[in-house]
Amino acid sequence: MRSIFTSIAVSTLTIFILTTAALSCPTKEAVKKGAKTAFRRDVDVVEIVPAQISGLCQAQVKLQGQNRIIYTDQSGKFLIAGQIFDASTGANLTRQALAEMNRLTKDELKKLESLTAFKVGSGKKIVYFVTDPMCPYCKKAEQILEPLAKMGKIEVRFLLFPLKFHKGAKEQCISIICDKKGLEGLRSQYKSDNQCPAGKQKVEDTIRMLRTKGISGTPTYIFEDGLYHSGVLQENVLKQRLGIKD
Repeated sequence: MRSIFTSIAVSTLTIFILTTAALSCPTKEAVKKGAKTAFRRDVDVVEIVPAQISGLCQAQVKLQGQNRIIYTDQSGKFLIAGQIFDASTGANLTRQALAEMNRLTKDELKKLESLTAFKVGSGKKIVYFVTDPMCPYCKKAEQILEPLAKMGKIEVRFLLFPLKFHKGAKEQCISIICDKKGLEGLRSQYKSDNQCPAGKQKVEDTIRMLRTKGISGTPTYIFEDGLYHSGVLQENVLKQRLGIKD
C-alpha cells in the first residue's frame, strides 16, 4: 500500500515559531475528523502531545494496525503528514518518535524467539536480523554480521520476511525452514517442493507480527532493547550500537 506519509524536512529554527506559555492540543475527535477529511481514511487517534517544535502537537494514530504520526496546530485545523528533521543535527525527529512507539516489549521479543528460523554465533549480544533471500542489501548486511558471529561477538537470530514483490521468496523461506538449510540455504536462495505447514506458519506469523510493529522492509535489525533499525548498518556503527569493542 502506498504510504500517505511523505518526507518533509523542516528547520526547528524557522518553522512555526510560536511562543505560547502552555500549549493546548486539539481533541482526539478533532484530529480523527480532520484526518478523515484530509486523507480520506479512518484513523484511530491514540495520543496527542506537544511536539518538539513550538506550536505543534504530535498525534499518534493507528492506520491499518500500524503506528503513524500526524502533526497538527493547536486548533486542529491544519495537519502535516510528513517527517520532521532537526536542521542543526540532521536527526529525523519523526523516525525517533516512531521508533519509541514501535519498540518491542519483552513479551514481543520473547515471541521472536519462536519465530527465529535459524541462528548463527553464540555471543552474549543478540541481534534479530530480518531478511529476505532475494534482498541484495541483506547480503551486504550478512557479510558484516557473519564474521562478528564467528568471532563469538554476537548471536544472530534470523527472521525470514519475504517481500511481496520478490516472486518466489516466500516459497524459498518456507523451504529453508522445512529442510533446515540455515544460512547456506539463505545465501543460495534454496528452494524445494517441501512447503511444510510448520514452515509456512512460521513465515506467515513472522510477516504478520513484524508488520504490526511498522517493519515493512529488509534488512532490519532488532536489538535487545526492543528498538530496531531498517537499512544496512556498517560494521563500526553496528559495533557501537551493540557496545562491542575491538
